[in-house]
Amino acid sequence: MHTLLAYTTRSAHKSRPDEFESLLPIGLCSLHALLRSQQIPVTLANLSNMTNRQIIDLLVQTQPTVAGLSQWTHNRHATLELARLIKQTLPDCSILLGGGHATHQAELILEQHPEVDLIAVGEAEQTLLDLLDALQTDKPLAEIPGLVIRTTDGILRTAQRQPWPDLDFLPFPTTWLHEAINVTTTLQAEFISSSRGCPAACNFCASPAFWGRKIRYRSAESVAEEMLSIREQYGLIYLSLRDDTFTSDRRRTVALCQELIEKRVNIFWNCQSRVEAIDQETLEWMRRAGCECVQLGVESGSPDILKLLGKRILPDQIRTAANLIRQAGMQLSVYLITGIPEERDSDRQQTINLIKQIQPDDLQVAPLAYYPGTALFETAVNTGRLQQNLFETSQEEAVLAEQDGQRKVTQLLSRTARYRQNASIKQLLTIQEKSGYSAVTAMQAGDAYAAEGELQRAEEQYQLITQKEPDHPWGWFLLGELYEQTDTHRKAEACYQKILQLVPRNGPAAEALQRLRQ
Repeated sequence: MHTLLAYTTRSAHKSRPDEFESLLPIGLCSLHALLRSQQIPVTLANLSNMTNRQIIDLLVQTQPTVAGLSQWTHNRHATLELARLIKQTLPDCSILLGGGHATHQAELILEQHPEVDLIAVGEAEQTLLDLLDALQTDKPLAEIPGLVIRTTDGILRTAQRQPWPDLDFLPFPTTWLHEAINVTTTLQAEFISSSRGCPAACNFCASPAFWGRKIRYRSAESVAEEMLSIREQYGLIYLSLRDDTFTSDRRRTVALCQELIEKRVNIFWNCQSRVEAIDQETLEWMRRAGCECVQLGVESGSPDILKLLGKRILPDQIRTAANLIRQAGMQLSVYLITGIPEERDSDRQQTINLIKQIQPDDLQVAPLAYYPGTALFETAVNTGRLQQNLFETSQEEAVLAEQDGQRKVTQLLSRTARYRQNASIKQLLTIQEKSGYSAVTAMQAGDAYAAEGELQRAEEQYQLITQKEPDHPWGWFLLGELYEQTDTHRKAEACYQKILQLVPRNGPAAEALQRLRQ
């Protein structure tokens, strides 16, 4: 018995998907690692941009008994196209859908799409193990919790699956990533998760309905070990922690930062948080442990819109959180939402005013969209504004709350982008004087000097990292880039060689050495 775990973003509307949309969901990589750790035959594949002929060749070669497909709202039609192709090629292969969209539209999908055999609801590690065992032993599928299946009496949702009890006992999703088909491992491995669940009640987000409102954390030791393994296996020195709210448990966040410092993980990283879940001391520990950017879901500067979206925060809290992040010496990135039917010009102006005040380093704006499993969608269906089968009838990858939502995104971006502002050299030096050395602040100060053309001072900041932490690859990398840009090639080569002594599989350093030696 062989299992294929696959993801695709192919669609009639987009022949070349966005690079980050084409990343495999971390959950799919976790399923692959779990099966691989138990020596269950499995293939992990990103089928985005592969032709039907290439996919058929892969199916014929691997002959999967089960094909587990990860379906989210943006790739819902592409996933169903793939399911049909698999059924046409291998009629006896069981098609299992999982993921956020499949979870919240399970009955409707099985009613409308005979090419889909069954659906895993929510997190699926134990469900998949039980399913594969049942298929081999002829155990009734109705006895497996966490499934939606067809029976002679119609569609059946089995008993609720309890969450995986201890996330530390799951293998790292990246461990066997190098075996995956059509996956850029160094990009895929950059994104990790240290917890599951979200306590928030944002009405536009389905994450709590999928993972649960209670947050389950991996231990600090487990997360640090995974970071070290990624650094060693793939040569990465920058990671992104994609927890919904990384800082929700202050003690756990500090413990993880202390573990990263003690274990000399020596990488830079970013994370997502909520404005009410950060404080000065926690941010100080995060900066010392290598966090260089915190991303906040701000969404709006209007109290009315924040309340409408279920954010349970106020603009003053946003300002306070933004100031704390700035004072801690980390970059601030914010997410905004527009294209909201109830949003007025005065609401948008309040958002613009807020961005002008907090001056983030980076901001991203998205249109409000409907997703199954959200209060926003359920309310619209219950009030008759939308049909339950909206995602079947609409061919759009994102079903926007307003038809001109994308235009409003462009407008808001044009009116807020001018207020993006990196921390000044004076601010960064003040942080260094007040809080002492950290590689993050030295890197940012060096970058600020370099942007102003003060290359000697930039060099001094980067050298501060190599002097204080000679085993930290970032100091050598920043110096190498600076020397290469100023045609000091011998020094640049020495820096890149030092990186490869510390992180032998670091791709950018190896490429730089090759470039210098040509």
